[in-house]
Formats: sequence, C-alpha cells, structure tokens
Amino acid sequence: VLPIYAVLKNNKADIYVTGFHFQETMVIFNLYGWAVIPFVYLMSFLFSKSTSAFIQLLLLNYFAGTVGFLMGIALENKMYTSMSNITRSFLLNSLLLLPNYNLARCIGEYTAIYQTEILCNLKNPPDFLNCSKESNKINSLKNIYSLEEDMIGKYLIAMSITGFLFFLFIFLGETTLQRLRTFLNQHVYFGIYKQIRKDIVSKELSGKSEDQDVQNERDRILELPPQELPNSTVLLKELIKIYFTYPVILAIKNISLAIQKGECFGLLGYNGAGKTTTFQILTGEISATSGEVFIDGFNVTKNIVKVRPRIGYCPQFDALLEYMTAREIMMMYARVWGVSEHQIKPYVNKCLNSLELEAHADKLISTYSGGNRRRLSTAIALVGKPSVIFLDEPSTGMDPAARRLLWNTVTRARESGKAIIITSHSMEECDALCTRLAIMVQGKFMCLGSPQHLKNKFGNIYILKAKVKTEDKLKDFKTFIEMTFPGSVLKHENQGILNYYIPRKDNGWGKVFGTLEKAKEQFDLEDYSISQVTLEQVFLTFAYADETAEGCEKQEP
Repeated sequence: VLPIYAVLKNNKADIYVTGFHFQETMVIFNLYGWAVIPFVYLMSFLFSKSTSAFIQLLLLNYFAGTVGFLMGIALENKMYTSMSNITRSFLLNSLLLLPNYNLARCIGEYTAIYQTEILCNLKNPPDFLNCSKESNKINSLKNIYSLEEDMIGKYLIAMSITGFLFFLFIFLGETTLQRLRTFLNQHVYFGIYKQIRKDIVSKELSGKSEDQDVQNERDRILELPPQELPNSTVLLKELIKIYFTYPVILAIKNISLAIQKGECFGLLGYNGAGKTTTFQILTGEISATSGEVFIDGFNVTKNIVKVRPRIGYCPQFDALLEYMTAREIMMMYARVWGVSEHQIKPYVNKCLNSLELEAHADKLISTYSGGNRRRLSTAIALVGKPSVIFLDEPSTGMDPAARRLLWNTVTRARESGKAIIITSHSMEECDALCTRLAIMVQGKFMCLGSPQHLKNKFGNIYILKAKVKTEDKLKDFKTFIEMTFPGSVLKHENQGILNYYIPRKDNGWGKVFGTLEKAKEQFDLEDYSISQVTLEQVFLTFAYADETAEGCEKQEP
C-alpha cells in the first residue's frame, strides 16, 4: 500500500490519493491483482519454456490493456456502423475477461469522472462539458460503483468474477482435468494402441530383459505385493510411459525396481534414454501410462498429496528466487516443511554450513555462481524430513572441492536412512556415491547392480599401463605382451609409455601381476599398473551398442 501511495503522490497524481480516493484506488488495484495473478498462471500452461512465457505473456497483458482499451472505446461509440448490436455486445463482454482491459477501463473512467468534477466546479466550466446535475459524472460520489455507462462498477465486478473463475479453472486443472488426462492415457489411448500395435507391445513392452539381474529384480517385485516389501521406500512396478504424439514415443518400456532405505541409486543413461521422464513420474509431475509407483507405500498417482511431503527434489535447472538470499529462501522452505519457529535459525544455519554456504548466505541469489546455485538447490532438497531425495545432476558446475563436499553431504543423508536417487553424467560421482545403479537405454534397464558388480560383469578387460626405460627393449616387450596375453590391444603409446587392454578371460589378477613382476627386470620396466575397467567404459559399451542398433534400424528398408 505505502509504495503505491508514494508513487502516486510523487508523480502528483493527487486525484488518486486525496480524500477517500486512495481507498477507491486500492479497491481497483486489489481486484486487479485478484484477477490477473490466476489469469497469468493459467496462461503459463500454454508454454514449455519460462523465457518465452515471460515475454509473450508480458506482450499479451500490454496489448490487452492498450489495444483492448481502444477497441472498447471504439465499440461503445459505435464507430463500426456495419456491426450488429449482438456482435458489438459480444465483443465488449469478451473483453471483460481480460484483467488488463478492466484495469485500463477502471483507471480511464475513474480519471474522467473526477477530472470532470474538478472542471465543473470551476467558475467558468468549459462549454464542451455536460455539467448538469443529471450527469453521471457529476454524481460520481454516489454512482462511481454503479453499473451504468461511464462508471466502473461493471469492470470491478468483472475482475471479481473472472478472478474466481480463473482460480476455479486452476483447481480443476490440478485435480479433475489431471485425473481425466490420466484416465484417457491409461485406459483409452493405451488400450487402442495395444490393439493396433500388438507387435510393438509384445516386443518392446513385455518387460522381459536379457540381463539376469534386471530380470531377477522384476520377478522379485512381481511375485510380492507392495505391502510385503516394507523396506522399499521407492517401488516401480511395470512402469510404462508413452507419449501419444506423432510419431508415438515409447519413453519408458516396462521397468520394475525397488529402492531400499539407506540406498543411493544411480540412474544413468545418455540424453533421451528416459531418465528425466522417470524422474517426472516419481515426483508426480506427469502420470504413467501403465504400471504403479509407490513412495513410502503411497501410490504416486492416487495419493500425490501424501507423497509430496515425503520427497526432496533438486531439479536439473535451478528453481531459485533471484532476489532472495540463501538464508531467506532456506527459512521459507523450513517454514513450509513445518520446522518450529524457534528452531528455524539454528536448523537453517546447520544446513548452510553443511554445504559451506554460510559465507554467501546473506547475498542475493542473483549474484551466485553456477556452483553455489547447485549447492543451494541441493540444500533445499535436504530441508525437512523427506524419505526420498531426488538429485538431478547435482554437481553440475561445481569445482572439485565443492563436489567433494556435496558427496560427503549426500553420503551422510544416505547413512541417516534416506533413499537417494541421483542422475549424473559423471561416472566418478556415481562410483563414489551409488550403492546400486542402472544404465538406461531407450527406456529400458540394460543392467542393474552395484558399481563393482557391473565392472566385474561387463568389464572383460584389464587396463595395463607400463613405462619401458630403454627404447631397445620396447619392441621385445610388445611382443611379450602379445604372446603372453592373446587378444591384447595396444590402445596408446607415447614416449615409452604403453597402454594395453588385456582380456580377462583365462587371466586372473594373480596371473597378470605375477607375469608382469617377472617381466619387470627382463624388459627394464620403470613402472607398471594394472587396473580394472572403469564405470565410464561400461557405460560407453551400452551407449555404443545402442547407437549401432539405431544405425541398423535406419538401414532397414
């Protein structure tokens, strides 16, 4: 209220602030706010990107106010003589749905009423004014809120009613329409699709996997009801997601998974593999086409209100309020989570210190670097007592020290009993944090297990790095490796440093180390090391296989 009063007073707009005029001005602006906020929120659903939504909605509101105002004046003055009264009335009533049009008309009529009153009170009022006592504008003190022509009553009523309607549409959109959309996807569109494309359904959506670990997980979940998996904080049961666009997109192809308390599960896959869609279903942002998702025993589709208090979410793109400080936004979320008022400050300080944000706590978020923003988003996800924490590429943009700090924080959260689901393009991060992970390719789990298990299972090579001191021994050492370990591949050579891939088949750790230890003096090796295949190499194996499969499909006639 005070800022509006100060602005009007500073610009010498006394007509809006003197006497009881300021109360009337506030009525106009309050009703405008009541109508425009839900209106803009509803319109935002038409856009997928925030930047385009901001620009286009700004232009919409601007033209609704200016062009709508001019159009309304023209229609009321009957400038379009060829237009029927029914059409003119329809257009004028349609404009009442636009909050900015109603605001412009209120301000315009309000100004005209009181300016007319001021001019008519002069000793010699202008001749072009109708200053008779019968004039509506002269009786403005009594009739300003009336529904008569040149008064603001109908515009105020229009803003009151449209505000209520817009809020009603939002409520219906968040509840009834969402349920209707889910029903159509699950029971109508999917039913038709299963009848039309039986071949694809039987091949792609059967849920059967060539990987034994993935199949065992599926069988275990299907054999037992959710109630008999008490430690499973997150449960996915035959989850399918299809986007019924043209062409139809099979985003998730019948996956089943149970994530236990105190487990950090990594969801890996290249862009377009289905990770983001899986996250959106788990957080209730979109609904599944088929299958069930449970968090703490509650069905995400049927009990989303009970599910949301049980999850913490760090999105891929930071959703932060730029003109708040870290301390302010953390206190806001602490209150939302129900932390008692006397505990909020120490609780927030503890959260900020855990990610070393205390030094930046009182700075505006708009001044933060990318790494600090990610740390703050992670801190927000950890606020409260969520059972499950979703971290979508949390360490993006962080320096090594900040990344290590984040890992320690996530590890402590996992050890406290929380289930954590993380997606990341950093294989080092997944190797350090995840107790179990899955590699997702084209909507399916291609493998499942702990990082070490996957490296043992799919890492069919050892990596040998050796440095030969003298050049005359280099050729002999190469021959020795090729003869001793058939199938070895020299991947890289530089200044006497050799990098070999040695097949694991028939070559245990003991044999490889023993052989190289004996060869160390014979071939004058300065140093050597044997390492297991990395998680990144396992991931690239599946990515390469998928690219090859896609290429073959494109070549088919």
